[in-house]
Amino acid sequence: MNYSAADVKKLREETGATFADCKNALAEGENWAAALKFLDARRDKKAEKMIVANRETKQGGVFSYVHHNHNVGVLLELNCSTDFVARSEAFQKLASELSLQIAGLAPTYVTIEDVPAETVEQARKTILEDTAVERVPEHKRDEFVDGKLKKMFGEQVLMMQPWVKDEAIVVGDLVRKVIAETGENIVVRRFARFEPVSYTHLTLPTILRV
Repeated sequence: MNYSAADVKKLREETGATFADCKNALAEGENWAAALKFLDARRDKKAEKMIVANRETKQGGVFSYVHHNHNVGVLLELNCSTDFVARSEAFQKLASELSLQIAGLAPTYVTIEDVPAETVEQARKTILEDTAVERVPEHKRDEFVDGKLKKMFGEQVLMMQPWVKDEAIVVGDLVRKVIAETGENIVVRRFARFEPVSYTHLTLPTILRV
């Protein structure tokens, strides 16, 4: 497609991609949507390369968030490979966005792999007991069950949750975008979410254990 310098600037502002990538996307794409798709694919390829490289992620930090009414608090450990990236604006902003996500949607796990095997197996058993499964062709049942499992655990798994600021993408996509932007793998190591407990409903021994 034909494009101008203004188009390149607009695409960079919208996507955060490099000048060269934006020029290539506009040159290769037939329209604006195609250019965005080109950049998404390139971003995913870069992110996958960083993830597969499996470089150590021992830098980063622990980040905190407390809601303005003090009813919700979050501690998040976010890791990367170098202190340079750990200090970058993109990394710091990602930590902030993830903390807000955890505070708002209260996930239980970081990835689907963190869900205990027995929990997944019990969920699979429940799905298979549903009479709706019988109406699915046998050669498609595994795919049907896997889809049900992803939907079931999607709300509990941080990386599978729709991003609170843009439900068109999931949190995993947001992380991959920053991985591509920084050129380093980024790992959500762990998190904890806190809410006040009504101690009037607890026994004295329980209070002493807190």
